[in-house]
Amino acid sequence: MEEAEPVEEQQAREAQLPKAARQRIARSPSHPFKGIKEVGTFYWAERDDNGDLFYRFCGGTVVPSPGKNMVLTAAHCFDSSDRQEKLVFVPQHSKSNPQPHGIFPITKGQIYADPRYMRRGGDKDYTGLDFAFLKTGTRSDGKKLQDTVGAIQIGYNTGFDHPKTRVIGYPGFKPQQNPLDCMSPMKKFTTGNADGWKGGTFSQIDCDGYVSGTSGGPFITAGGEASRVIGVTGGWKTGGHSPNTSYSSYFDNDLKHIYDAAVAGRKPTPIVLPSASTWKHAQDVASGYFALKGPVAEDRMDMFVKWSDGELSIYRGADKGLNYFDKEFRVQKPNKLWADHAKQVVAGDFTGDNGSDLIVRWSDGEVTLYPSVDEKGFHGEKQLIAPNETWKHAKAVTAGRYGGNKWQDDLVVRWSDGELTLYQNTGASLGKEIKVANPNKLWKHAAEIGSGDYTQGDTWDLVVRWSDGEVTLYDDFTGTGNTWGEHQWKAPNSLWTHAKLVTGSDFSANPWPDDTVVRWSDGELSLYTEGNATGVGKENQLVAS
Repeated sequence: MEEAEPVEEQQAREAQLPKAARQRIARSPSHPFKGIKEVGTFYWAERDDNGDLFYRFCGGTVVPSPGKNMVLTAAHCFDSSDRQEKLVFVPQHSKSNPQPHGIFPITKGQIYADPRYMRRGGDKDYTGLDFAFLKTGTRSDGKKLQDTVGAIQIGYNTGFDHPKTRVIGYPGFKPQQNPLDCMSPMKKFTTGNADGWKGGTFSQIDCDGYVSGTSGGPFITAGGEASRVIGVTGGWKTGGHSPNTSYSSYFDNDLKHIYDAAVAGRKPTPIVLPSASTWKHAQDVASGYFALKGPVAEDRMDMFVKWSDGELSIYRGADKGLNYFDKEFRVQKPNKLWADHAKQVVAGDFTGDNGSDLIVRWSDGEVTLYPSVDEKGFHGEKQLIAPNETWKHAKAVTAGRYGGNKWQDDLVVRWSDGELTLYQNTGASLGKEIKVANPNKLWKHAAEIGSGDYTQGDTWDLVVRWSDGEVTLYDDFTGTGNTWGEHQWKAPNSLWTHAKLVTGSDFSANPWPDDTVVRWSDGELSLYTEGNATGVGKENQLVAS
């Protein structure tokens, strides 16, 4: 314990301060004390890149749990670059009484934090998620942690205005190793992005002397309020940028989600996608690259959603460990224009910039191109077709790569009379028009058409869901001749009459747009990964009904 040092993240911020400021330890209104039994310190050993062993510590608070073994702390204490060995929790540690209640070990795999934060660089990209739970084992005599020292309730969504808030922390500059105690008002702190760190809204406490080492220590309601933990030192730049100001990520439903996962003994996944009751109102969904500067190293496609009330959202694509989506962006608030008049939305690369653009067919037959749509919204508008009677009869539209060039900029349209048309190289105009099929009764039953590279050729494939639930893949579709092969994905069935397809997505590990999202009529959302000529792929449930 005497050799332990604060985690590197807090030491780095302290190193930027003048030496005199770094050495201010316990000043009024902060003062050292013997601690309280529910708050203590984690200790562990780490090996650096050279294999040398050194020691770390961070604060934590015992909170109630069914297993009587839960400690709340800051996630940055245990981020992905740390390699903990001999990890333990010591309640109410102080210099004069280092182990008043014994030592409680933490076994491997008992650290629970939001996986977005635990990714490399996650502390900068998701600084508002700087909280974690650790589950302890029993003491050497078999006693559980909560039975030994009690626990303090967690306060979720309690707001920022708490006139009397108690802050406890273990400063790490020797010879001071006793905990600090401070009473101060808590307030709201909001900041923008800076120095590569994402800003946000945090809880702020101003107490002197809370230098490196105080990470993970609690903010506890006091005064006339019942005692609840409403923050831990962590968050904006890992807890603060001076010894006199400490921050906490706000305790909202994200923290509750991590707590529930820890109780169940499963790794948390981020809550990004809304519930099935909300997905019932998704009127149109398109996949594309809308969030090009996200933190995901290997980019996945994103989902653009138009809701029944006209709201527009983007869900940023991620890997399977993050349930395929890791962040939601609101592009536009609910509005009557998009709710009542945007009839079809398709995504493609119509401007050739490797990002995704949107084409919208409106109720009056107008067709509009929105170039380079991203999480910040729209960046211009181009009218491809003025309002007209003909395009009012476009019943299904998809965008793919159908022989015009290397871009996903070819449109296939199924008209109300069953005619099928291909437009190649859509961008400045609709492009070259190719009649694929004359008006006919069969194609009147094509309820949906979609695009993707399921057979991994230079030319994309056309996917059709028919009115009887049959799903068909036409590989290497060019719109001319009859060389494109036909593959039945699903025989006629009642289940797939309830499916809304989002084809040509890239949400899995391989680089092909061969994944398919299905929004079912009851709001359930499924992702089928790595489809091919023989089938739609493996089903992954994203949202349960």
